[in-house]
Order: sequence, then C-alpha cells, then structure tokens
Amino acid sequence: MSSLSGIEKFIHSLAVLVKSAACLCFGVTSLPAQEGDEGEKTRQYFSQPHLGTIVQIAFYARDTERSEKLAKQCFERVEKLNKTLSDYLPDSEVSQICAKPAKVAYNVSDDLYRVIAQAQEISEATEGAFDITLGRLSSKWREKKLPQEKASTRESHASYQDVVLNPGSKSVLLRQTLTIDLGGIAKGYIADQLMITLKKAGIKEAAVIIGGEMVFTEAPPGKAGWTVGIERPSRQLLGVLSLSNTALSTSGDSYQFFEKDGVRHAHLIDPSSRKPKTDRLNVTILARSAMLADAWATAFRVSSPKAALKLAEEEKEIEAVFIPFGKPAAFTAGFPKLEKP
Repeated sequence: MSSLSGIEKFIHSLAVLVKSAACLCFGVTSLPAQEGDEGEKTRQYFSQPHLGTIVQIAFYARDTERSEKLAKQCFERVEKLNKTLSDYLPDSEVSQICAKPAKVAYNVSDDLYRVIAQAQEISEATEGAFDITLGRLSSKWREKKLPQEKASTRESHASYQDVVLNPGSKSVLLRQTLTIDLGGIAKGYIADQLMITLKKAGIKEAAVIIGGEMVFTEAPPGKAGWTVGIERPSRQLLGVLSLSNTALSTSGDSYQFFEKDGVRHAHLIDPSSRKPKTDRLNVTILARSAMLADAWATAFRVSSPKAALKLAEEEKEIEAVFIPFGKPAAFTAGFPKLEKP
C-alpha cells in the first residue's frame, strides 16, 4: 500500500474516528486523482467534512477535470439534503415540520417524503424497534443527559404511529408535537443519492462512504470487489469482505458513546425503554440500498439480538452479522464469508 501524505493521513484519521465499525480499506487510503495514459480510467478520490462525519467518494474515470466537477456536484447535493433532513438545523425542512402545529397535514419535498416513508416501513416491520420520533431523547444524549426514570412530557410517549403519511399528496401529519430524528436512515439515503448522481454521469465503478454507510457499484478495474473491513466492538478487525453492486451499514457504539457512573451509553436509543443502549454490540447489514441497510442496522442494534437475528433471517432483501463484545459473531445464512485481515 502506498504511503499517505500529511493531508491524507488527516482525512484517514478523521474517517476512523467517525465511522461506525466498518471501513472501506481501498477508499479511505486511496491516493488523489491520478493521471494515466490517454483513454485509461484512473482512480479519483474526493472527501469533505459533512453531516458530522467525512463524506468520501471514490470512482474510476478518464477525465480528471470532469471528475472534480462531478465531485463538486455531489458535495452540493449533500449540503442540500442536509438542509432537508437534519434535525441539527432549526431551519431544515424536517425541523420546520416539527415546529408547526400538530394534527395538520403538510406537503413535503420528495426527498423528505421518501425517507420518512421508508422509515415507517421499517418501523412497522420491526414493531417499533426503529422509530424516528425519538428526537427529543437523542438531543438529551448529545448533551450527555439521560432521560428520567419516569417521563412526564407527552412527547416522551410519542412513537412512529404518531407520524401519518398521505402518499397521494405526499404530506406528513404529526398526531402530537414531537421531534423527528432521521439519524438512523438519512446518511444512507444521501449515500444512495450520491451514487445516483455518479451513475447518471456514466460512472460505472464507484464507492460512496458516509461514516458507517457505504454503497458500491461495479468492482474497480482488475479487482474482485471493493475491500471492506468489518470491526469488532473492541475496534479490532474481524475480517474483510470484497463487495460490488450492494450497500453496507454498521451500527454500533465503538465511536459514539459517553460514560457516566461507570456505564457506557451508546448514541442509540431503545424505543421500548427510551434509554440509550448500554450493551456492546456491532450490527452490519448488507442490502440493495444504503438507506435500507442504515435503517435495518439501527433497528437490529436496539433489538434483542436473538429476535433480531430471527427477523434478519426472514427478511429476504438483507443479510446481517451480529458481533457482540468478547463473543463469537452470529451470521445470517446468506452473509458472505469473511476473509482474514
């Protein structure tokens, strides 16, 4: 592997800090765009800080100048989607919807409707293990505050069933005042959208990485696939996969947690207890889209591992691996075999 420049080492270390326990072994350590012989595809790699993480794009193309313009277009798309989906921004579209009076249907953008609609489907399939209405509790976690034993506000009892969609008008109605947090699905959707942008530009071999969310098209020239490392909760590498034409997401607490009174509190809130998860577990999902992989990984991470593994086996569109701290990993039957690091 070629040595990294100072800038690349900085990007690499940032990526390691913010990712969720999976790493694109090729993409993270790629060199900048290289010049090749006329007509030869060369590796193009671009990264920028967005969404509280590093957005990375790796693809093969013949024209470096055109590739730079395409990367710029992708990062502009990230900024636009962030202004639609982020609960961190008070003026984002999702924040504005939550700030309006409840029990009124509001028309929303195609992007916001697609994400909420997919979230609701996963919520139904998991009987509420995935729930986008936990935004108020997520905000408490960010402030390193834990919810009280007995909640007193109406919003603390909100659930995904308080979000009502109308497909005909693409409108959203909230049955009560609540805060929507799309953190368990939005990065996956954005990764998918960037890949759509690359495909429309004629790119065939590409990878998009946003933290623990990754989506891939065809393998790099001369390669069997994009090499992805899967981590244990201890941050040790469990094994590697060679992937193409698929998406991957990992949900875990290796990098996002805080400790209080000797207890480790993950950034993942369990809808049933309304408290942060305190066990050590990584869940990696393979699916046809990064949005699906993102949401399923989040849902399974907060569920009982035994029940989640059973449901994962029943869901034909996904494969999963559950990696508890200090214990053997459990795989669905169709999950690809991990190679040694």
